[in-house]
Amino acid sequence: MSAGTAIYVVTDPGVPAFGAKGCSVHVQEVLRELCRRHRIVHLITTRPGGDAPADLAGVVVHPLPRPCAAGLAEREAAQRAADDVAAAMLTRLCRENAVTLVYQRYALWSAATLEAARLAGVPTVLEINAPLLREQAEHRGLHDADAAHHWSVRALEAADAPFAVAGPVARWAERLDPRQRSIPVVGNGVDVRRFTPAPRRLTAEPVVAFAGTFKPWHGLELLVDAVAAARAAGPGLRLLLVGDGPELAATVTRAQDAGVPVIATGQLDPSEVPGWLRGADLAAAPYPAGDHYFSPLKVAEYLAAGLPTVASAIADLPGLVADGVEALLVPPGDVRATAAAVARLAGDPGLRSRMARAGRRAAEQRMSWTAVVDATLRLLPAVVLAQEVG
Repeated sequence: MSAGTAIYVVTDPGVPAFGAKGCSVHVQEVLRELCRRHRIVHLITTRPGGDAPADLAGVVVHPLPRPCAAGLAEREAAQRAADDVAAAMLTRLCRENAVTLVYQRYALWSAATLEAARLAGVPTVLEINAPLLREQAEHRGLHDADAAHHWSVRALEAADAPFAVAGPVARWAERLDPRQRSIPVVGNGVDVRRFTPAPRRLTAEPVVAFAGTFKPWHGLELLVDAVAAARAAGPGLRLLLVGDGPELAATVTRAQDAGVPVIATGQLDPSEVPGWLRGADLAAAPYPAGDHYFSPLKVAEYLAAGLPTVASAIADLPGLVADGVEALLVPPGDVRATAAAVARLAGDPGLRSRMARAGRRAAEQRMSWTAVVDATLRLLPAVVLAQEVG
């Protein structure tokens, strides 16, 4: 453990730090790794999202004003003001503590903290999870696109070690980066201590698990249609839906209409998810055809849980997972191919067993959060050395 202090900054109002969303799990896992490496960890956040898990109770939380204005222009102005408040907080923390790292999750209207860290001489990591400028404009609305672009450029300019969680995101960030750097890719991970395999058993009706927040881009219609087709073609299958979200009810109804037995857990605390996955025989991560740029957390979690997995070959997955060995990859949006892969796994216990072992090894060796954060922090020494030499 380092004797120093780390500061984690997440100012996106859509990311509840201690919530149950995938982004929340990501924040919490990085915090756990920072806590293992630093004596004190501070969290500057717009949205704490509830009480910290017991193992993160020692994190010192500094809440920011949460923008609550009705109009886009007012909300954006409030977020820019919160950026200044966050920078003042960070400056004070750097003055009062031996801060050795600032780790920031990229958010719109969040650049002043990185600039303040640079002025304080503290190395900074910038984690880029999505092309937020494009996401915001397409899905939620953006009043001042020029200002938002400027804030993102400022963040990249100030960051010592920006990195992206997937290749398409890295390429997007490179086009913004005024320093014209090659942005490294460090994919998402999994806590291999919490997600562990259960003893496998032979079941007449294997259980296919899907875990997520049930959003439209998760390919839920594809999931149900593929499982229904696989069930009709071979062994009976049951569907386990782990989590909650706006598409859950429609997904359950579609499964019932298709004659697929379904169990839906509803909203869970992240700590409950591994236990539910241990009750499955295989898992699915289907996605519709389209422009996918993210690194699915669920695939790493499935593999760590020893679940043979069928996944759409989106973004970087073909380079991260060995097709046919660690998982079965299928074209995005292809119901027939997804159904065939599910049926193949369901009907071949030997293949499921081999793939479960290979997937678990992959998670342990390449996808643990410890390995992910180690890879992230290894980006810093060369940067800091270059600055010292310059």
